[in-house]
Amino acid sequence: MSASRWGVSGLCALRGKLGEEVVRSREEQIRVLADDFANPPEIYQMTEIAELHINEAIQRGRELERADPGQDTERLNWMERQCFPELHKLDQGWLLATDQVCRSSGQPTMRAAIDAAMNAENGQ
Repeated sequence: MSASRWGVSGLCALRGKLGEEVVRSREEQIRVLADDFANPPEIYQMTEIAELHINEAIQRGRELERADPGQDTERLNWMERQCFPELHKLDQGWLLATDQVCRSSGQPTMRAAIDAAMNAENGQ
C-alpha cells in the first residue's frame, strides 16, 4: 500500500477515510508502514504519506483513551468513598491504603493497586 502503488487518487481516498475516523488495527498499521519503508513512495509523496501515518497513530491513541473510561470512573468513585485514601509510588511498586490500613502493595501500576484494593474489599 505504498504511495507508488496508491497514486495520488488513492492517497486522497485514504485521507478521506482517515478523516472519517476509520482507523486500521495496530497490526495492520505496522504492516502498511513496513511496506511503505520497503517500497518507498515517490519523493513528492513522502510528506503526505508520513502525515497520513502520524495522523492515523494520533487517532488510534485518541480511540484508546476513550476506550473504557468507565473503569477509571469506577476506580475514582471507589477512592472517593474511602476514608483517608492514600496512594504512593514506591521502589517496589504502588501502595494503596485507606483509613491508615494497607489495602494493596507492590502493584506495577496505580490502576492495578486500586483494582487489587477493590477486589480485596469484595473478597476476591
